[in-house]
Amino acid sequence: MLSWKLVTLIVCSFGFFKDLRPSEAYLTAYLTGPWKNLTETEVDNEIYPWWTYSYLLWLLPMFLLTDYFRYKPILILDGVAYIVTWALLLWAQGVPAMKGMQVTYGLATACEIGYYSYLYAVVTKDHFQKVASFTKAASLLGKFVAYLCGQLLVSFDVMDFFQLNIFSFVSVIIAFIITIILPRAKHSELFNPRIENSATTPKSESVHEESNADTGGGEKTAKSESTKEEKVVDTNNVSISGPRSLIMFLFDEVKTIYANKSVLIWSVWWAFASCGNFQVGNYIQNLWHILTPYKNDRKQRHLYNGAVEAAGTLFSSGTVLLVGFLPIDWSVRGRCEVLMAAVCGLNAAMLIIMGKTTSIWVCYVLYDVFRATYQIVITIATAQIAEHLSRQRYGFVFGCNTFLALLIETILTAIVVDESGLDVDIQTQFMVYGGYFAVMTGAFLTVAIVTIVRSRTTHRRFYNIGSNEANLQTTQT
Repeated sequence: MLSWKLVTLIVCSFGFFKDLRPSEAYLTAYLTGPWKNLTETEVDNEIYPWWTYSYLLWLLPMFLLTDYFRYKPILILDGVAYIVTWALLLWAQGVPAMKGMQVTYGLATACEIGYYSYLYAVVTKDHFQKVASFTKAASLLGKFVAYLCGQLLVSFDVMDFFQLNIFSFVSVIIAFIITIILPRAKHSELFNPRIENSATTPKSESVHEESNADTGGGEKTAKSESTKEEKVVDTNNVSISGPRSLIMFLFDEVKTIYANKSVLIWSVWWAFASCGNFQVGNYIQNLWHILTPYKNDRKQRHLYNGAVEAAGTLFSSGTVLLVGFLPIDWSVRGRCEVLMAAVCGLNAAMLIIMGKTTSIWVCYVLYDVFRATYQIVITIATAQIAEHLSRQRYGFVFGCNTFLALLIETILTAIVVDESGLDVDIQTQFMVYGGYFAVMTGAFLTVAIVTIVRSRTTHRRFYNIGSNEANLQTTQT
């Protein structure tokens, strides 16, 4: 059996090479260029929506099959899907073929759940925090190197966009080869759970929390209620024997997880903000394409898509690391809602400006700021959700949140972007996305105000109860 360090190295190598795709930053320019000769409308309104639809279609079966087949087969399928995607990009022609390319790309994206969950099944809990950091870092490093290389290769006229896609094709082939040598996991969470020894299993964290509740007057009552409301949700070993048993298990899991108010509010933000982030990331190149003054230049050395994506990745990584050192208690009532409202308001303003501006440089800068603010809050959300769940439920709740985000995105895409819907132009799309975040701002601001008012009312009530009890004791004395 391979050591956990070697397995981690192999998996991280897979993560690096699967994301080492320098051509991605220039996909719209490639599709609308002489290599594919597609129009802006075909790319924006006919081809790109198929990634959203296919990602949603593939996500749920991949989530279940990943666990059932114990991860490795899904990682292999991930590699195959990427290879087929780039083969179609390189040698297929026409709108139907490019729609098929988006479908296979959606499959590859959905299979990535295997990448982020595989190591949890093959290493011990002592190493979970390390492997989580390593897998995320490997993926970010692959993207950063890809974007930077792509920019340098284009700017110095070393490769054109077709050759960049060959670079990406070779990289995903290497990633596929790496998956072949991975050991298959012996355990998974739902269908092949690891049997824990009850004699050595630690007591539930929720019991620990309740036993350490503070004592004293009205404060005790308030904290006791808070503890019950925010207690860690534990998972039980469940035997899944068939489709009906699986459906009931998933339904019970959803009810149990989202009964926790903190998990619910962060998950709501996660789903709606991720939808907006997916849309912006999916269509930003189309906006850059119409704003560039030299889009008819075949080589397009003036395009800085790669540099912008590389800078955005680096900026996001730095801000995310900074968040980890901020001494802020996000469990304080109303604080997280205020943050969500503020970030959504900022995003709304930036997207509306991006939809109205004629300067590609303004669009570049605002895009990087937009992606960084999302990464900051999604990092906080991940930590806060994990704080209220047992480790076995991390993947499940994150998968549910992503599925909800894709469901919302599918509806938004079908109405606003798709040729059978409103079929609006790209600048109007970004105005709509700005309005979407503006509605979110109003909703979270309302929740924040209600939460703060209720919290202060509750605190005042318990303070008065404590004061009355103290006065009564003084009088009796």
